[in-house]
Amino acid sequence: MEEILDEYKELMEAYEKSGGVSGEFSNPKIPSIVISGNKVLGKNTVEGLILESEPIENGVSLKIVVKKGTKILFPMKLCFGLIPREGIQIIDMHAVIEDDAGMNAISHCVFPNAEHIVHKMNYKLEIGKRSFFRYNEIHFHGESGGIEVIPYVQGVVGEESLFEATFTLKEGRVGLFDTKYDIEVMKNGKVELYAKVWGKGNDNILIEEKVALKGENARALVKSKVVLQDNARSKVISDISASAPYARGHIDCTEIVQGDAVAEAVPIVKVSNNLARVTHEAAIGSLDSKEIETLEARGLQEEEAIKVLVNGILR
Repeated sequence: MEEILDEYKELMEAYEKSGGVSGEFSNPKIPSIVISGNKVLGKNTVEGLILESEPIENGVSLKIVVKKGTKILFPMKLCFGLIPREGIQIIDMHAVIEDDAGMNAISHCVFPNAEHIVHKMNYKLEIGKRSFFRYNEIHFHGESGGIEVIPYVQGVVGEESLFEATFTLKEGRVGLFDTKYDIEVMKNGKVELYAKVWGKGNDNILIEEKVALKGENARALVKSKVVLQDNARSKVISDISASAPYARGHIDCTEIVQGDAVAEAVPIVKVSNNLARVTHEAAIGSLDSKEIETLEARGLQEEEAIKVLVNGILR
């Protein structure tokens, strides 16, 4: 028991460094779950929410169901992580948002001591009709870069529903980040995908986001912001296809490079209905040296000035 308490304490310390408030996990009014490796250290549910979890090899299988008519507006809190320097964590997650329901959720993935860590997430998402799911995922890594983060999200957004997902990784080294989204959107549905990543050292970032607008008047926005320095690498593949009348999609990719970093953007647009429209814009450039000089003139060191500018870009 003492070992589990120590593990929970260390995980909460890392959670707070990533911007979370650990006290929320002890609030019975806030739905939450804390997973370290393949152990569920804490779980709390509320009326209309089903949380089912069971350990699997190197991880946890998790099912989240928001029952019909239930709206969870104060965000559910999720914390996934590993405290040891080495290890594998696999999260198999299935989220179901039933008709006329909705949930906001914030997930913190914390790996403060990572040297040889693999974190995989297999995520299946089902959103019913007239429903919503807003999911904000924030990562906190150590400074060694010894981590591989490999999430795969496959989902369906029902009629008149919304799926909004934001991924943020600004603290610590990225390591290897290889994420894939594959989302289908039905009539009057909407999806918004946001990625904000800061790569350093020899970090390697691959973002592949695919959205299929299958219903009339379906909407999609895929927006990525990646900042690279040192020898970091990134490739952002943004793919929107529209096959239904009045479907609309837009891709917006911004990548900033410094030092010997290399960035690549691959926007893919496909329209197979003459009443649909998909647009894209991509920009790759560098930080404005004049802005850095201005901040240095105000007393900041170059590294501090760069951090201020990058945080502004990745807001």
